[in-house]
Amino acid sequence: METLKIYATLALLSVRARMEYKASFLLFLVAIFFFYLAQLGLLIVVLARFKEIHGWRTGEIAFLFGLATFSQGFTTLFFNALVNFDQMLIQGEFDRTLVRPLSPLGQVVFSRFEASTVAHFFLGTAALYYGAKYSGIEWSLKKDLFLPFVIVGGVMIQSATRLAVSAVAFWTLRNSSLVHIVVFSSREFILYPVSIYNHGVQFFLTFLFPIAFVNFYPAQYFLDKTGENLFHPALQMATPLVGAILFALSLYVWKRGIGHYQSSGS
Repeated sequence: METLKIYATLALLSVRARMEYKASFLLFLVAIFFFYLAQLGLLIVVLARFKEIHGWRTGEIAFLFGLATFSQGFTTLFFNALVNFDQMLIQGEFDRTLVRPLSPLGQVVFSRFEASTVAHFFLGTAALYYGAKYSGIEWSLKKDLFLPFVIVGGVMIQSATRLAVSAVAFWTLRNSSLVHIVVFSSREFILYPVSIYNHGVQFFLTFLFPIAFVNFYPAQYFLDKTGENLFHPALQMATPLVGAILFALSLYVWKRGIGHYQSSGS
């Protein structure tokens, strides 16, 4: 309980520091909102021109977008500090976490709590609501209960990606290019149905870099798109399991990285 209080204090201090310059914080919040709104707007423009994308209509694409954005909000909320983790190593900030009786990862995570994720939640919620309403999802008790597990699984998949990429810095010291390619650029792949890509890309996004489980496969289940099974129908229910496995593997890589780490001497 005492440890949780310490983490909560770190998070609160981080939020206060972030909001010290309120005008800057609000501008950043608006920028994030309009960035994702522009992405959604582009999808809507494409759909207005072609009516559908590989059998996915406007409401279904919105639901797909909502799943990705909502889970992205939780990921950014808790794991935003990992984006610039290599700088913590270079500047020697990470060294302090190793001499305290707390988890180094916990200290890193709660040292830069990102309150601006409210923009993700607002837009993600709106997209999920709009998508569910206009795609005609028939909700059931099973779907209601499964949705939170899908969100958690999606968060774990995206968090595992950030954690594993950050851990690479223990060996290479710098990993900013890898962060932008793997964490940010890869997200563009799941803004569209994975079924639009060729078989090789589908295999890659399912089994090698399984970010398709963040939104595509669970969206198939909620939207009852039973005729579009890429590999096996069971994959529609696999998001929580995939998330748990990937997060466990990323924690293993992180711990191995700490064992390999040598102070930068800064």
